[in-house]
Parts: sequence; structure tokens; C-alpha cells
Amino acid sequence: MPRERSYLRYQLCRSEARKAASITTKKMLFHEGADFSKVRFEAIDAQAMSAFELWDNPHFSWGDVVTWKTREPLSLDVAIWFEQELCGLCFVIPNNSRQRIRIVRLEGRPGEAHPLKNRIAALAMLAIDEFAQIIGSRLIEVQEPMQGAIPKYRQLGFTFDLDGRLVLAVEGKVL
Repeated sequence: MPRERSYLRYQLCRSEARKAASITTKKMLFHEGADFSKVRFEAIDAQAMSAFELWDNPHFSWGDVVTWKTREPLSLDVAIWFEQELCGLCFVIPNNSRQRIRIVRLEGRPGEAHPLKNRIAALAMLAIDEFAQIIGSRLIEVQEPMQGAIPKYRQLGFTFDLDGRLVLAVEGKVL
């Protein structure tokens, strides 16, 4: 019974983080050609995996995340949709003390342009930051950042710490 309560509590944390990101996004004005009222933050589910299968040359194998989600009850998984179009995926895991949350995978749909092109990291950070606050994390860390993504993370406020980790202090809303 305690394990079930913990799972349900973590499920609620994930749901609250996605909902808060959606609410923040809905409040954003039409900006640079994107109507943010059409953005949705959902769990990575069968529908997201089916849509992911249509991506050309993704960087990651997102099928692994489905397995990881069952082993990591405090993880956060986010599928970022624009109407019915899957534009990005994200998976984060806190460390055991929950003081640091790691972005394990974050990817926008590669190839052809989509309505949220070059905005996936910033949008994902809405949910990640909210989740980090809910569970009491102090830092967000990018696990093994891809060289090409480092400038984008730096634009979002990430810096390298003394141990060479790309991190951002959890202080509230990113956007």
C-alpha cells in the first residue's frame, strides 16, 4: 500500500508540472509565428510513441523511455504537442536526494520545420522547472549534453559548474 501511495503521489507531481507548463504556455501571446494556445504537454504514451515513429533521423531511441518510466517512479516524461503534431520529447530523473534533477533526454522533432521549431528546449523547461520546484530540487543538470545543444542551454541560463556539469539553479519560472 505505501508503494502505491508513493506512485500516485509522484503521478500527481508529474501531472501538476505538465498542467502548470500548459497554463503558462496558454498565457503566452502569439509570438514569432507560433500560437502557444495550441501547445499541449502530455505524458509520453502510446500516441506519442506512434507519432515519434514518423520522425526522420531522431537522435535518441525514445522506446527506451517507456521502460525507464516504470523503473523510475519519480521521473518526468513530457511529450510536447502543437495541436495533433508531436514536436518534442523530454525525460528527466532526480537523483536520490532529489536535490538535483537531470535532463536525460530532450529532443525536438528533427528534419522538416514544425510550429515549435527552436522552441522545444524553452518549452520543456517550463515543465522541468515546475517539476523541480514541486519535488524540492535545487539544480537542473543536463546529462551528457550534445555539443550542438550547449549554446541553446546557455541561452536558457545553464552554465558549467566547477565539476564540468551543465547546470541551472531552480529559482522559478524560466520564461
